[in-house]
Amino acid sequence: MSNFIKRLITAALSIILITGSLLLGKYTYGLVVFAVNLIALFEFFNIISVRNLNPGKYTGIFLGSVLFISSFLISSNVISNKFYLALIPLAVLVFIFEIFRNKPDPLINIAVTFLGIIYISFPLSVINYLVFYPGNISGYTYSVLLGYLVLIWTNDTSAYIFGVTVGKHKLFKRISPKKTWEGFIGGTIITIAVAYLIPGLFSSLNRVDMLVFGGIISIFGVAGDLSESMFKRSMNLKDTGKMLPGHGGILDRIDSVLLTSPLVFLYLVLYK
Repeated sequence: MSNFIKRLITAALSIILITGSLLLGKYTYGLVVFAVNLIALFEFFNIISVRNLNPGKYTGIFLGSVLFISSFLISSNVISNKFYLALIPLAVLVFIFEIFRNKPDPLINIAVTFLGIIYISFPLSVINYLVFYPGNISGYTYSVLLGYLVLIWTNDTSAYIFGVTVGKHKLFKRISPKKTWEGFIGGTIITIAVAYLIPGLFSSLNRVDMLVFGGIISIFGVAGDLSESMFKRSMNLKDTGKMLPGHGGILDRIDSVLLTSPLVFLYLVLYK
């Protein structure tokens, strides 16, 4: 089976799973994204071990999980936002545990532990505010997140197709030899076109919202992709894992989300 067919099947199944969880309700959505967060954290800390670094793997996974669960419960008004304060003493545990671990390079270990949380769990936790976004008085709504994800999928797919079919000029050869300007430009044009045409499908979003989402995703999505490629290259790895045939690991699939979701959330806070 060709790599393209594998990518297509994996992408289709992923879209069905995520869309289905969103349509079924907030708890199925929360469970699926929590699982993505958990797997991505495991991938991140396993990759780090390739370079013989010693971050607090299970401390980082625990704190990242607590951050996501807290964000879900707070954004859905189940608990007060004061519960975010509980994360402060938990964060201190990273330093305390490092004292007892007696591993080389403790400062690097602490820094990398926090990096995993900031890079993965923070943006995935922010996604909770796209289904319970500020100003939405009706509680859970899947339309904002689904509209955002449609544009993510559109950009990833169209950039890949343009890059494979007509790509000649390298976008950033030092980091990602396969990324091309043709792929970037083609992906941007298709994403903006879709953003212009489909806002009526998402009751919580108008055309301006979708175009802003499309612009953020087109520009900063490729930055997320390149950042993850830079990270993998520094580890001498091709993929972050093997869970998704044709794509690699979970981190390979969500790299655009990790940099764009905080910016989309910022737009909603400031302008909605």
